[in-house]
Amino acid sequence: MVRRSVPRAPHLRACSVALAVALLAGLVTLGEAAPAKKNPAPPRTEQSKPPTAAGQSILDQAKRLIDSDQPEAAAVTLRRFIESGPVPDLLDDAYLLMAAAMFGMKEHAETVRYVNQLLGEFPSSDLVDRAKLLLAKTHARAGNLDLALPLLSEVRSLSADPAIKRDALRLTGEFQAQKKDYLRAIQAWLDEIPLDAGDQAHDTEGQIRQLVNEQLDAPALVRVREAYPKSFPGDLASIKLIELHTAAGEDHLVERDLRLFLSRFPNHPYATKAADLQAVVRTKFKSHPYSIAAIFPMSGKLAPFGTEVLNGIQLALERPKDGGDSPSIGLIVKDTESDRAAFLDELSGVLSDDRPLAVIGPLLSKNLPVMAEMAERTRIPLITPSATAPNLRRFGNYVFSTALTYGHQAKRVADYAVKEQQFKRFAILYPDTPYGRDLARLFAQEIRQQDGELIVSEPYKEGDSDFRTVIGKLKAEDLKKYGVEVQVDNDPAKTGIRQGGKKGKRLLYSPGFDAVFIPGRSLDVGLLAAQLAFFDIAVPLLGANGWNTPDFARVADRTVEGGVFADGFFADSSSPVVQEFVERYRKRFQATPSLFAAQGYDAARLAVEAIRRGATSGEAVRDFLMMQHDLPTLSGPSGFNPDGTLNRRVFLIQVKQGKFVPLD
Repeated sequence: MVRRSVPRAPHLRACSVALAVALLAGLVTLGEAAPAKKNPAPPRTEQSKPPTAAGQSILDQAKRLIDSDQPEAAAVTLRRFIESGPVPDLLDDAYLLMAAAMFGMKEHAETVRYVNQLLGEFPSSDLVDRAKLLLAKTHARAGNLDLALPLLSEVRSLSADPAIKRDALRLTGEFQAQKKDYLRAIQAWLDEIPLDAGDQAHDTEGQIRQLVNEQLDAPALVRVREAYPKSFPGDLASIKLIELHTAAGEDHLVERDLRLFLSRFPNHPYATKAADLQAVVRTKFKSHPYSIAAIFPMSGKLAPFGTEVLNGIQLALERPKDGGDSPSIGLIVKDTESDRAAFLDELSGVLSDDRPLAVIGPLLSKNLPVMAEMAERTRIPLITPSATAPNLRRFGNYVFSTALTYGHQAKRVADYAVKEQQFKRFAILYPDTPYGRDLARLFAQEIRQQDGELIVSEPYKEGDSDFRTVIGKLKAEDLKKYGVEVQVDNDPAKTGIRQGGKKGKRLLYSPGFDAVFIPGRSLDVGLLAAQLAFFDIAVPLLGANGWNTPDFARVADRTVEGGVFADGFFADSSSPVVQEFVERYRKRFQATPSLFAAQGYDAARLAVEAIRRGATSGEAVRDFLMMQHDLPTLSGPSGFNPDGTLNRRVFLIQVKQGKFVPLD
């Protein structure tokens, strides 16, 4: 429809615009309604149509009715007006007001119908963006936030009106907050502030403050702090974390949070209070006769793993509260990622000034050499809970590991396969990654030492979904040795996929190996297992701890049924020690502990045990760890091997009827 250049009353346009913004979103369910065709009104002469001034008066009346919470009366007035065939320059106003009246009556389908009628008949109207805002709010009220947000994004991108952009950003923030996507909500409101007028900017900032202070838990606060490290609301999230950790009595986290805050916001109004709190925490810390240092990434992409290890350490240090007789031990926490350039100097200061009896860390093997050198120089033992580097003694006599190593896993699975299951021949399919290559090499070494035979070892690309080429190479190598293919009647379900058989026949493959070892991620293993079965490779599957993810047993193809893998921790173990640890961890952190948490717990528990038995220096702790062979670990009494690695028990876990079941 072509717009006529009839003057529009400014006050009416303002009324329509204000109305479209003022209405709030609710929560019900609604589907998209298609634009309805306008029913033509009875023929009227040009003289019988309402004049422009009279039409504007009618729309003003409808607007007043809506503002006074009388949307039903407004709808009656607007329906009569629309049926009267008004001039085009008033009809789009009428549609938007009618949609607003329907919105006030909670007639969601009708709201959508009138908005779409406006958009369909008047695509160039200057009310289009406001109509889309109302449509977005209607979808949001219906609980369809994923329909509302793209509309708001479109309005923000295309509208040239700052006020409309501001309203779209405000609604985007509200809807993202409803979805609990707090970072996107905050960013939308921050983008809104420059467009706000008068006190609106202050109100928007207050909305962000309320969200941070009242709705975000500790993990969400950390995400906000890292997203805005040196600006608002990162400062607010940091302060809130300090308050939460202070209330929980987590002094090591309070000290870390304060140090991070002061480094990022040295001129902040809260800085003076933060410095005073830091002095109080340090004084409180020095009241502990002994201390342990924990050195992990507590920010950045590895922070979740560092946090899990730290949770385990913290739980080990809290054991005296449960009736133990260990002395009070303070915990010094250093973030390896907060300031990489200054980290080694800071660690050196901790070792020389605070003199902890042990250092628990690092997370990664690549950080071992430099930290081991410092441990050797200061004679303070270094216990890594997760670095899997072999032969730790090459780094010095003060380095220990409670980690589950690749060698641990390879040996346990090989022992199970050869000694317990009497398997003799093996195939290996491994991801072409350091993890996969090392485990494949170590497993092959173990089975050869036990007089087993490796038929074939083939790499695959992690993340692939089609493994036909890899499986074809495996079969080809096996057929050179013990594999057999015979012709059988073709399976109609597989016609056109298998190759090599005559018409009506196919080749049935019988593997010459007893089992396949797949040290990969659970996602890849599930796909591989299904494709192996399709190509007639129905042998037992063996794996490593990459299989141990929460949903693998439940959602993987049934072809993984009976598969066995190794891991260093099993939360559902029947061991009373493990059950107690899991229960305390869940109560303390509202989560199930991971292998990282368990290994961190063991590292701290052993240091605590050394102190409990009289060690008062780093040398004494080192000697205790080297000499004792009944150390208390989650997997039972154990000791360190000559190379410095804890001789931990490795669990065997089987996939059985959609669940993980321990085999031992």
